[in-house]
Order: sequence, then C-alpha cells, then structure tokens
Amino acid sequence: MNKVNLEKSVNHHIAISAIMIKRVFFKILNDNKLDITPEQWNILYHLNESDGMTIGKLSEITYKDFANMSRMTQKLETAGFVEKKREDIDKRVFKLFITKKGKKLNDQLHQCAFESTNIALEGLEEEAREIMIKNLKHVITNTQKFLK
Repeated sequence: MNKVNLEKSVNHHIAISAIMIKRVFFKILNDNKLDITPEQWNILYHLNESDGMTIGKLSEITYKDFANMSRMTQKLETAGFVEKKREDIDKRVFKLFITKKGKKLNDQLHQCAFESTNIALEGLEEEAREIMIKNLKHVITNTQKFLK
C-alpha cells in the first residue's frame, strides 16, 4: 500500500498555500475596512472584465457551485455592487452587471490583491512565478479532465 508523506505531497502544499494566501488577503481586506470576501471579489473581477454574465457562467469560471454563487451574488446585489437584469430573449434568465459602486470597490480590491500576491510570492523571481503558474495550470487541466 502506498502511503502519503504530507511534507512531500504537492497537493498538501498547494492546499496550505491557498489557505494562507486567502488569510493574507482577508487580513488586508480587514485592515482596509473592506467588507467583502475574496470569493465576492472574484465575482466583481469577472463582471468587470465581462459584464452581463449569468450566475451559471460565473459558477463555471470561478469553480463555485451554483447555490453558493447565487448566495454570494445576492449579497453583492444587496450591497449595491452588482445588479440583476432579466435577459431580453429569455425572461427566465438573469444577467449580472457590476455597478459604479462595484467598479469603484473593484479598483480598491485590485490593490489589495496585488499586495497579497507580493507578500505571498516575496523572494520569487518573475521566471519562477511564471513556471509556477504554468505548472498550476497543468494541475488544473489534469483535474478538469478527470472530473469530466
């Protein structure tokens, strides 16, 4: 039987890194008195890049389940950062749009994300960062293939 040594497990280190980076981002958000989660910022980020997405599309590109995405977007709508509009063709479908208030917050959040990235990757040269991104994308592709 194969045994896993967590200290040598890539999965373990990826998971711990993700947890710690998220904690750093939360701390920066709290220090800046921004009442939003990293997951909610992910939504604002994507809407700012491509406004007018459905909850289903946002779920797909952020790897969040539909129910979670629905709750998060509802909170963002209540806070005035996004608004829902019925689709013209199919009135059952809602699309989400980032508001001016959401865009203003998104700009602030970019600075927080930039700061958290710099903290997490301090001491890594640009080439090492690019290799890390390439390798992580490879992991994502492999896991997506398996899950289909």
